[in-house]
Amino acid sequence: MDKQEILRYLSAPKSNPNLDQLIARAEREIVQAANPRYVSGHFTISVNNEGVYIGGTYLPSATLAAHLKGCQEAFLVAFTLGPGVDTLIKRYELVEMPLVPVLQACAAVYTEEQADKSQKDLEEYAKERGLYLRPRYSPGYGDFALSNQQFLFDALQVSKKIGITLTETYLMLPMKSITGVVGLSPDPSLCHVGRCMSCSAKNCPFRKSAEG
Repeated sequence: MDKQEILRYLSAPKSNPNLDQLIARAEREIVQAANPRYVSGHFTISVNNEGVYIGGTYLPSATLAAHLKGCQEAFLVAFTLGPGVDTLIKRYELVEMPLVPVLQACAAVYTEEQADKSQKDLEEYAKERGLYLRPRYSPGYGDFALSNQQFLFDALQVSKKIGITLTETYLMLPMKSITGVVGLSPDPSLCHVGRCMSCSAKNCPFRKSAEG
C-alpha cells in the first residue's frame, strides 16, 4: 500500500516508529480480511452540457458531463473489499480503538489500489481500440448526486453479483466499496490526471493536483 496515501488519510505530516508499526500491522490485517470482488458493464453514452445519457438513461450532472466530454462509450464499475474488512474494524472498535483510524486509512488506500487493479480488463479493451480511460468518476463527486448509486446498482446488478447493498441514504455496505463511471476517450490529454480533476471541492484536504 502507498505509505504516503495512508499518512494523508491520517492527516499525519510524517511517520514515526510507533506509527510505522501500527501501519504495518493494519496492512496485514486488512489484506487478510479482504475478499475483493468486482463487476463492470459497457455502455454507449451521449454527453451534453448538463448531463449524460448512459445506455438510454439520463443522468443530470454538469461535472460528470465535463468529465466525459468527447466520450461516446463508458464502463460502469463497482468494487468491494467485502464484509470481512467492516467486521475487522468493528471488532477493533471494541478492543483497541487506537488502531481503528489506521485500519480505516489502510482500508481506504487498499480499496482504491485494488479497484484500479481490477480495471485491467477495461485497459485492455481501450488499448485494443486505440482509446484511453478517463479516471473513475463516482456518485457524490461534484454535482453527480449520490442518489445515482441506484442507477449504477440496477444497471450492473451489483447486489446480486458482488454483494454490495445500498442504505436508504445511498451509502454502500460493505463500506469499503466503490462505484463509478469510466469514460473511453479518443483523446489522451484528459486521461492521465489526478482523480480529483473535475471535483468542485477546492478545499478538500484529499484533493490532488493534476501532476499528483
